[in-house]
Amino acid sequence: MKNHLSIRQAAGFGALTVLLFSGCVTFTKHAVPASRLPNQFAAPERSSLVPINFSVLAGNKPAEYRLDSDDILAITIPGVVPPDAKELPPIIMSVQQSLSQKYYPPNGTFITPGLGIPVTVQANGDLQLPLIPAIHARGLTQLQLAEEIRKAYITKGIVKEGNDQVNVSLIRGRVNRVLVLREDIPQPANVGVVVKGNAILHKRGSAEVIDLPVYESDVLHALATSGGLPGVDANNEVWILRKSILGENDAAQLKNLVDNGEDLINAVSQLPAHLEAIRIPLKLCPDQPIPFAPEDVLLQDGDIVYIEPRRNEYFYTGGLLPGGQIPMPRDEDLDVLEAVALAQGSVGGLGGTAAVSVLRAGAGVGNIVPPTRLLVLRKLPNGDQLPIRVDLAKAMHDPTERINIMAGDYIMMYYKPGEMTTNSVLNFFNFSWVYAGGN
Repeated sequence: MKNHLSIRQAAGFGALTVLLFSGCVTFTKHAVPASRLPNQFAAPERSSLVPINFSVLAGNKPAEYRLDSDDILAITIPGVVPPDAKELPPIIMSVQQSLSQKYYPPNGTFITPGLGIPVTVQANGDLQLPLIPAIHARGLTQLQLAEEIRKAYITKGIVKEGNDQVNVSLIRGRVNRVLVLREDIPQPANVGVVVKGNAILHKRGSAEVIDLPVYESDVLHALATSGGLPGVDANNEVWILRKSILGENDAAQLKNLVDNGEDLINAVSQLPAHLEAIRIPLKLCPDQPIPFAPEDVLLQDGDIVYIEPRRNEYFYTGGLLPGGQIPMPRDEDLDVLEAVALAQGSVGGLGGTAAVSVLRAGAGVGNIVPPTRLLVLRKLPNGDQLPIRVDLAKAMHDPTERINIMAGDYIMMYYKPGEMTTNSVLNFFNFSWVYAGGN
């Protein structure tokens, strides 16, 4: 009689449990099966992307240095500098400079020629020397300029042939001053970071003003100088904000924000020119052509190099999984089985969910038989929400059931009706056995 009563009680308890969880069953019933998910709703692939050839981020360096405005030269001219050909040329002790020594000059010092007078190429490309008209130096090599100077002094009768050895040496080449704004965490980290669990709540970026020699003024050298390639907490791309696009006012506004320690996350994106900036992706599909021109990686004076952080790159867990916000990997795909593992869940075998999931309030029946139903809620570009139903038992051997997770997805684990009933009956008998044993 007692056995019949126990069976009836177990059946009644199982039926009651099924009714209590009928809401979850009804909701997942109208979800799209993972194996039939249309391609337009699938997560974009990340693992298939390959790094670009980083040499395309550098400009082509000419075989010979071509002179232009702001180059500082050391020049000796017999009978002019020094005035007496028998005298030694003046010795250059130092050259006043106001460069950022982060990159150039190396170690904060110049290796300069020891003899000659320092002369700067003017903004119009001319070189002013005593007793002769200005010589246009723009585009010339040092040897070509020396020959032009020699001819000019011979024509004026100031220098005689046979005593006309003109020397031109480069003291300091022209540079481009660029501002590098980074919102990743360099190693070792020297910026403020606020973290809660696995999620970064707040992070202060870094900024550096860098002077790059004209033939090394490119994206590759700017990255190498400021900390290397973007970290995994930043997008795998680089933005270039041209001074000509930004305008001096916008560039000054960004500089002031950096100097005042303001948060950079929204500062750059709010500028009108942000959408017109040049994007340099660092990873592409294998058959995808380079989407930028060689001249795009060349940095001009006043340009801003910006490394943007990854925003909202998380997926969320619930149901029988511990609730949480988990960061997405940047360069790898993440399927549903891997997502469950990251959420401290378990797929297959007895005790399918983590112990904390089934013991906390509201977790439901015990997990002697593991739950194998996963509901993925995916937000669409138009704001709608698409529920996707995943069978974890099938996902173990069916790749079409093992869909990839997107940033912003909500994944929730539930029992199937049969699993709930079985667990209810088994747990009832376990409780009855313990109760009977105690009596």
